[in-house]
Amino acid sequence: MDIFSLIKTKSIEKNSCQFLKFFEYFYETYLIGYDMKSWNYYNNIEHITNNASESLNNSLNKLFPMKPNFYELINKLKEQEHLSYYDYQMKIKGIWRMKKKNKNKN
Repeated sequence: MDIFSLIKTKSIEKNSCQFLKFFEYFYETYLIGYDMKSWNYYNNIEHITNNASESLNNSLNKLFPMKPNFYELINKLKEQEHLSYYDYQMKIKGIWRMKKKNKNKN
């Protein structure tokens, strides 16, 4: 017995008419004629949310609370590039640098 038949049988047993009507509508509208594999976008696209861009924006705002001049910008970005490369190299070696916890959070 497939899951649709099982749910339908249980709904009839419990006299859940409203749910049964909804379930039949759902089945006819979304399950017949649609490939359920296309429902899951996890493997189909690179990013579902904008978390990566929000994270980058947050880190840049922390680096540059005020608008830097050109040379400050270049120096700070070079420093960040170096730190990222250093972290990457250490992680390859199995050494993980722990982030310091901010004790002053309210």
